[in-house]
Amino acid sequence: MTDNAWMALGLLLIVMVAAWALTRKARCHDKFDEMQLKIRAKGYQIGFFTALGLMMVLAFLLETECITIVTPGLLALTALMIAVTVFAIYCITHEAFLSIRGDGKNHIALYAVIVIVEIINVVRHAAMGTMLENGKLEFGVGAGIVMCVCFLSILVTLIVKKMKSGKEAEE
Repeated sequence: MTDNAWMALGLLLIVMVAAWALTRKARCHDKFDEMQLKIRAKGYQIGFFTALGLMMVLAFLLETECITIVTPGLLALTALMIAVTVFAIYCITHEAFLSIRGDGKNHIALYAVIVIVEIINVVRHAAMGTMLENGKLEFGVGAGIVMCVCFLSILVTLIVKKMKSGKEAEE
């Protein structure tokens, strides 16, 4: 296994353990009301159709060989991460991402850690001069960029929504 693969595997393991630990503690408290469940279902629908549309675009791009600087696996990951991000942002903006009692601090901390780790990974590759291999953005580095952008988008949306809710609560 390459250095990138071990880093990706380690990061995935850290994220899975952190997510398990955060959700295990709050599992009995996670409650969504009917309106939140309806919004989340709409978010899943939007995310699904986003993934479907992006996969069709991806198939077209790969078939016509328009994009040659990115590996096919990275393109597929990008399409799926965009769909997940669309779902998350839709649910956050419609107040259905967090449970009724959820304050979002655990989510913010976890997403901030993911973003920081991915930024360090990308900066490390940039410093080593290994961003491109054979003229292509490979999966290891590209996945870090995609994960960083998607989780940063979700993190910023969550923070802005939390700040907006805090201002409304003060008024």
